[in-house]
Amino acid sequence: MLLNFKVKNFRSIKEEIVLDLQATSDDAMKSDAVFNCGNVSLLKCAAIYGPNASGKSNIFKAFAVFRMMILESLLRSNTQVDLPNEFFKLSEDTENQSSRFEMTFLLDEDIFSYGFEIDKKSITAEWLKQKKGNKILFTRKKQEIKHNKNYFSEASGDLKKKTTERVLFLTLLASYDQPISKKTIQLIQKTGLISGAERANTLNYTIDQFLNNSSMAEKTKDFIVKADFGVADIKISKKIISAKEIKNIPDKFKELFFKEDSKIAEHSLIFFHKKYDKHGKEIASIPLNFFTEESDGTQQMFALSAPIIDALENGKILFIDELEANLHPVLCQYLVSIFNSKEKNPNNAQFIFTTHAVSLLDEDYLRRDEIYFMDRDEKGTTELFSLADISERKGVNFAKRYLEGRYKALPYIADFENLKFSKQV
Repeated sequence: MLLNFKVKNFRSIKEEIVLDLQATSDDAMKSDAVFNCGNVSLLKCAAIYGPNASGKSNIFKAFAVFRMMILESLLRSNTQVDLPNEFFKLSEDTENQSSRFEMTFLLDEDIFSYGFEIDKKSITAEWLKQKKGNKILFTRKKQEIKHNKNYFSEASGDLKKKTTERVLFLTLLASYDQPISKKTIQLIQKTGLISGAERANTLNYTIDQFLNNSSMAEKTKDFIVKADFGVADIKISKKIISAKEIKNIPDKFKELFFKEDSKIAEHSLIFFHKKYDKHGKEIASIPLNFFTEESDGTQQMFALSAPIIDALENGKILFIDELEANLHPVLCQYLVSIFNSKEKNPNNAQFIFTTHAVSLLDEDYLRRDEIYFMDRDEKGTTELFSLADISERKGVNFAKRYLEGRYKALPYIADFENLKFSKQV
């Protein structure tokens, strides 16, 4: 479970920002959205608002870099490609300095903090801390690694020597099946990331789950039917065809991208809708092609269905960038309500998303401590703050006050009155 995520000197984020999923002690807020782990009360959702170019997606990208470094630093150790140190470029203070990432999480009912710093060429710092007993399990500065011999025996001298400047020590330890390190890696590995630019990958994942997991197929159908798209049934099939048989691609591109004997998988997705007679009686099921006849909203909801179901069933963390892309506001409310439900989210999955959907700025859907705003100051630095940090009376209309600019985090629209356009002749 995620307690917080911190990032500093990454893209538009100059000073450290903290996305905190620890609930406040305000009993007036919706209680179903909170779950307890030992002495810690955690939130099931976090919504991040802000104008375009405020840096909302950068916190998503920061976690993606954090995850990628942990899972892939061993694989990338022998490459010459720069590490993803996208430092804040609008200040001399941060230019060419390390980017910093840290995650605080719950593991076996204890709290740990793990983080690292990277520049373009190497890992400049790394650490793992355990809250119980306030223990520092290991620290690293460049290639100097120190560990707590009494409480972190998995960090042997031999493994320290195997850690190169581009490999995270935690990743190396996990590769040798060291218990705390391996469990930490597994937690991060199970975190789902869905960006607006990569929805095709999400769709492919859902199709694969539908075809190869009969239980997931039934749950996906049920999920789509309950979302009320008028869908009665879903059929998906796959066949292997030669590259020559691919439709809608000119032959010259087939020759360019595929070998002559290449084989690819072709999927057929059919959504069945009920057909009625003039008296409103159901008389048939009509097949519609998913790719050419279904709405963007139906396609989007279907693509998201498997990752959402997987997160709910296994208590995972799910990040979605641009939640409302092609989704009606009511569907966004539906998704948030699922995660903030004790009945529908019994395993306490956590749902973090960026959005412009003001319809969610309502205490019926989100607690005040689940709502975050991102804004950029006059020097281009991204700031992150929670609505819980702002004093508001009970029952206030958050959406109205947000659109009025009470919480900042709105786009600045210049005066267009004096803007002139050339007249076409």
